[in-house]
Parts: sequence; structure tokens; C-alpha cells
Amino acid sequence: MFKKSLLSIALASLCGTAAAADVQVFGFFDQGVAFLNEHLAVGMGGPNAASQKELNPGEKLQLGELKNSFTQGTGNVNTFGFKASEQINDDLTVAIHLEQGFFSDSGEEYIKGIGFERESSIALNSKSYGQLKLGRMPALTTGSGTTGIFNSRVNPFGAGYGNMTGGWKFVGTLASARHNNMINYISPTVNGVTIHAQHSFGDTKEEALEGSTDVNRFSAIGMTVKGENYFIAAAVDWLKMGQKTGAVTDDSYKAIVGGHYNFGSFKAYATAEYMKNLQYIGGYSTKEFAVKVDGQTKTKGFDGWALSTGFDTNVGKGKAMFSVGYGQGENQNLADNNEYKRMNVGIGYRYPMSKQTSLYAVSGYFWEDADYIEDNIYASEVILGLMHRF
Repeated sequence: MFKKSLLSIALASLCGTAAAADVQVFGFFDQGVAFLNEHLAVGMGGPNAASQKELNPGEKLQLGELKNSFTQGTGNVNTFGFKASEQINDDLTVAIHLEQGFFSDSGEEYIKGIGFERESSIALNSKSYGQLKLGRMPALTTGSGTTGIFNSRVNPFGAGYGNMTGGWKFVGTLASARHNNMINYISPTVNGVTIHAQHSFGDTKEEALEGSTDVNRFSAIGMTVKGENYFIAAAVDWLKMGQKTGAVTDDSYKAIVGGHYNFGSFKAYATAEYMKNLQYIGGYSTKEFAVKVDGQTKTKGFDGWALSTGFDTNVGKGKAMFSVGYGQGENQNLADNNEYKRMNVGIGYRYPMSKQTSLYAVSGYFWEDADYIEDNIYASEVILGLMHRF
């Protein structure tokens, strides 16, 4: 009887909370089959499998094995989450956003040990003053979640659709895509212009405390301009290296500008990115750490730049997508033979079965010529998938 009473009280409390606030369950489920062909350098390859290597003076990084795989695959990160909001008065609303990434073919967490790793935040939304948000969330120099301002708005593939399919981040980088202990501000939109600003106080790492000079701290500022047929985003970010947790000798910086224009019959996209002192470039299979000379304790990272362009257009009842990107730069750990050039091409087609469900087929190719790798590296991928939003 006592247990039943407790259960009744809990259910009544939950129902009362739901009645007081607008609560939603949402998610994204993507599953298909993928063929992946990779001939990359040692320390690269496979989704999120990258490590930093050391070379002897004058030595070059060796190629890894040629790998072919045919597996259940996904073009996009699967997520589920909860949104809740409550109207405080005519001007102010409080909202929470909890979002977890997972692998659909195994049910595993996208990042093991981190619940709601995609976003975990609470926000104050004011019509007069904008939005102030606290928690874990994406960097605005990505396009992910509720705080990123790029990705699918500056490239037809965004940052999804596989390991190297057309996304601009494969010739540049999205380095440090999410941060804990973040404060994010979005201004009211005036004449189509919105200001975005972020700061992360970093993570507590053993004796290195959040908010201290011991830990890495992230800051970014950006602006979006939106018109009837166009969108422009521009931002710079800064990763301040901590005395105990900083892996790079000097602070890391990025500057990105991009957007799209709708010509009616098709939509054109473009981005430009400048990178300084970055520990790694690329993403997924193309993620590459700056190789170090044997004995280095910290990396100097990469300097580089990247450009991408693309378009999408209606073909039949679906949408065809194309993107190409090129980037080049230097590995600052090496005095000689330190330059790289990389290219990425993607093509795809998405067919909507309904407003929430669609089929897609995408293919991507990646290539890199780096002085410090013994030969050119490359990878290609084909994915056939089904995705559903709820």
C-alpha cells in the first residue's frame, strides 16, 4: 500500500508538471547500408578513429592498410531528446533542451559516459533582450543543435551524410564542436541581423578546476544576416589553452564566413575558413592530428585555410545535392616538408516519402597530398539510407 501511494504521488506530480509546461519528445533516426574504402595514414581511418603520431627527424608518416567495409551505416548522428518550456510572462519564457546522440545499429551512446552529450541546457528567452542559455551545447562555429550557425545553412550536406560526403569540415575543421559549462547569448533580430556570443569556462580535470587558467576555455562571437533569398554567417572563435590541459603550445583560432543564396531553380552555397594553431583538421575518417617530431611534449598544430562551394536543386520529387571543397596549410611541428593539400567532393539525392521520412543515396570522395606522409591518401564512401524525424 505504501509503495502504491508513493507511485500515485509521483505520477500526480509528473502530470502536474507536464500540465504547467510545454513538454516535447523529439529525435532523429537514420539507418542504412554503407560501403567505405579507405587508404589513409597511420592514425587515421574509420569514424572518429584518430590519434596523434610522432616521427623521427626526416621520417615520413606511413600509410595504413587499405580497408574496405560493407556495414550497416548512417549518414547522420541519431538523437533523441526532450524539450520543455514555460511562459513566465508576456516577455519571458524559460526553456530546457536535453539531447542525446546514439548509434542506431547498436544502441550505444555516441560518446560513451556522457548523457545528453549533444546538448544539455536551460535558457531564458526574452522578446526584448534575446536569449541567454547555460549548460553544454554546440559551438556557434558549427551548425549543430540550437546554438551553431553554419553547417546545413552554408553547405547542402551540412556536417552529416557520412564520413566524407561533401561536408565543408573535411577540408577545414569543426574542431571542439561542443563545450561544457557554456554561456550563450543570442540577440533579438533587427533588420535580419542577429548577434551570437559564447564562452565556456572549461572542464574540471583532476586538480585543474573549471574557470581557472589550468583548463582550456572557449570563446566565440558571430553574426547572421538573413534576407528573403539569402543567408550569411560569420564568426571567429578562440580556444585559450590551459596550463595543465592545453595540448597546443599556443591558443587556437578559427574564422569562418559562409552562406547561401536561393536562385529559385537552385540554391548555391559557399564557405571560407581560416585556421591557426589547430591540434587537428578534418572530421570522421578525414580527421588528422598534426604529427609531432619525436620528443615533442606539445603540438604546435596546423595553420591553414579552406574553401567550399555547392548547390542543391529539385529533381523529380526529391532534391539533388553537390559540394566540392579544397584546403591547404602547414604542420607547424615540422621545419621542412610540412605542407598539405586536401580535397573533398560529394554528390547525393534525397527523396521525401513524407514530411518526416525520407530516403537518400550519397557518395563522397576525399584526397590529400601531404609532404610528411609517404604517399597520397584517399577515401570514398557510398551510403543508402532511410531517415525519420519525430
